[in-house]
Amino acid sequence: MTFDRAISRQLHEEHAATLALWGRVEQSLASGAHDAALMREAAAALAGEIERHFEFEETQLFPRLAAAGEGDIAELLTEEHAAIRAAAARFMALARDDPPRPELRPVAFELAERLVSHVQKEEMALLPALDDLLDAHADRELQLAYAS
Repeated sequence: MTFDRAISRQLHEEHAATLALWGRVEQSLASGAHDAALMREAAAALAGEIERHFEFEETQLFPRLAAAGEGDIAELLTEEHAAIRAAAARFMALARDDPPRPELRPVAFELAERLVSHVQKEEMALLPALDDLLDAHADRELQLAYAS
């Protein structure tokens, strides 16, 4: 999908990177291999995504959606952020262990499933709504806010 607004394109690119990384995590775990470096990479990327990406959406984007009458999707995505944060905390604690504890595998698969589902919702609902909602000025303001 092509997006008109720069902030939508940037978030789309981050979503693509998240899906690629977690696809690698799932492949690694499904093969029965344990790639400790990959698990640490996934944990670090996840921490950054939660701190930056989720926070930005919750403080800058979801209130705009709610004000425009799209509060239902903003509320759903906020609830999913909370569930992902909880699963991420479990994963990040387990990803440090080498050799891995047996519970890493199901926790990682659960987290991957939550992330993929969440990204799909954002790609199909959030980003198109932002393209419709934002004008060029608001898009630039959001880009600057996200960059800082």
